[in-house]
Parts: sequence; C-alpha cells; structure tokens
Amino acid sequence: WFDGTLARDPTGVVHRIREEWMLWAGLGALAWSAAGGFLLRPLLAAPDKRVLKPVKAEGRMMVSATGSNIYLEAHGDPRTPCIVLTHGWGLDRSIWSYAIEDLAERFHVIVWDLPGLGRSKGKIDLETFAEDLRAVAAQSPTQPVVLVGHSIGGMTIQTLARRDPAFVEQNVAGIVLLNTTYTNPLQTMILSPLWQALRWPVLEPLLWLTTVLEPLAWLWSWQSYLSGSAHLANRLGFGKHVTRSQLNATTLLGVKNRPGALARGNLAMFRWDASDALSTLDVPVLVIGGERDIVTEPKASSRISESAVASTLTIVDDVNHMGFLERYDV
Repeated sequence: WFDGTLARDPTGVVHRIREEWMLWAGLGALAWSAAGGFLLRPLLAAPDKRVLKPVKAEGRMMVSATGSNIYLEAHGDPRTPCIVLTHGWGLDRSIWSYAIEDLAERFHVIVWDLPGLGRSKGKIDLETFAEDLRAVAAQSPTQPVVLVGHSIGGMTIQTLARRDPAFVEQNVAGIVLLNTTYTNPLQTMILSPLWQALRWPVLEPLLWLTTVLEPLAWLWSWQSYLSGSAHLANRLGFGKHVTRSQLNATTLLGVKNRPGALARGNLAMFRWDASDALSTLDVPVLVIGGERDIVTEPKASSRISESAVASTLTIVDDVNHMGFLERYDV
C-alpha cells in the first residue's frame, strides 16, 4: 500500500497512487491475528450450560523418587475413598474441574500435573510418569485408590501396571481409562498409515526442532491462540457437544505449556508400548472411548478392554478425544 504505483498525468506530473483497500485489508489482517480467536470461538462451539473453570484449592509440591517436583491438589474429605486423576498431554490438573466438582462431595479427589506440564518439573517419559503416579497415589490416607487417566494419563496407568503389577493389585481398587491407547498413538489414530510414514522424515525432525527453537515456537503458539487458528486445530479433538469454555480451556493450556516439553512428550509416546499390561491384573478396569475419537480410535479402547482380565467397555456416542469434557453429565 505505501509504495503504491507511479503514474504520470497528461501534464507530465508524476503521482504516487495508493489503493486504500490494501491499507484496510492489511489492518484487518493485523487485527484478526490479534483478536480472531474471540470472534471464532462463538462460531466453533456451543454456549455453555456449565462453564469449565479451575476449582480453587491449596496445592503443594512433593518430590518423587524419580527426582520430579510434582504439584498436586487434594479435594474432598480425606477419610473417604480416594480417586487419583491423571490428565492428558498438553493439559494440566485444571482440566478435571467438572470431575472435582461432581466427585469431591463423596470422595477424596487428588489431581496432579505431569512433569513438564503445569507446575510440575521432571524427566518427560512414560516410565518416569508411572513412578510419579505411584508416589502421588501414596499420598492418599485411605487405601486402596481408584486410578483414572485420560489419554497419556491412561498410558501412564498402564505403564505402572506393566512395571509393578503387584503394587497395583495391592494398592488400586479400580482403574478407569478414558480415550487412551495401548501402544504408540500413531498406530491407533485416524489415518494411521500416513502418520507412521511421516514419523521419521517429518514428525520426529519437527519435534526435535521445536525443542531447539522453543522461544520462537512459544511465540508462534500464542499468536495462533490470539488469531484463533489454535482453536480451529483443537476443535478437531471434539465432537458436536463441545462448548466455548471447554474449547478455550484446552486451547489455552496447549499454549501455556512449554512447546519443548510438549514435543518431548510426543517423542516419548512414539517410543511407548504397553500391550497386554492389564492381562494379568485382578483389578476391575473400566475403559471409556469416544465414538468419533480421531486421536485414539475406539478400536484402541476395545483392544485394551479385551486384554484386561475384568473389564467393562463403554463407547460414548458422538464424542471425540475430549469426551470426558463434552459429556461430563454421562
């Protein structure tokens, strides 16, 4: 717009002609990059009947045997049966707000941040997460506990079961696995052959590059949040029931957490497998999947349920990978 075009009039005088529409288009694009998310949100999700917001609580830090500094919060009466909730990757403990509000009146609910996310720090791999989960479960004054995990949280529970089945049988009353898998997620997500073909030439190099260029990746993530492109990407993880606060909460957590940590977590999942980890456990297992889950397809939930000794499988209609938020009322 500023350069415009030069034109000579019939008298021979040269004029610089600037098209105003270019200026307004540029200003509009700049405004969208800074506030597009606020405009897109109402178009991408339904109004809230129940707003998803963090439950206020006094938390504390603890040091695990792995050396991780773990942040955890406890809700409800510590004399009641205990439920330990482990969130998915890219999120943190605050994503369990609905569950805390609904369960804390009857149970002692412990939520925690996986290392690298939220306020927790430590080595990012599934083996470490499993040992940290063991330490968190030990914080309950009542035993045994119920372990609930979403996505990588469910993978963490399965890793603990594979590493130490005796501990799980002695200290765990039941397991609930939400929208999770039993092996490298690239093998159980939509378009799996494509993602596996792209793993070594594209995905792995990009993830390692993200860890090296983390400050730039973080700036890009925040700009994506402001412009709404991050909301568009996260919308793919929901079904038709998603609300505005649910979509914004998951999107915001995805940009608040360090891109380098997120990349290392994805790399760790690529190298993970816990097939048949529940096959020898005499512990009740409830497996819940989403009919439209594109991240961990329902076949993954079915496979886990079939491998467990005592299991129940539930596939929730019309929900995607974040089904526990979309259908919190089920």
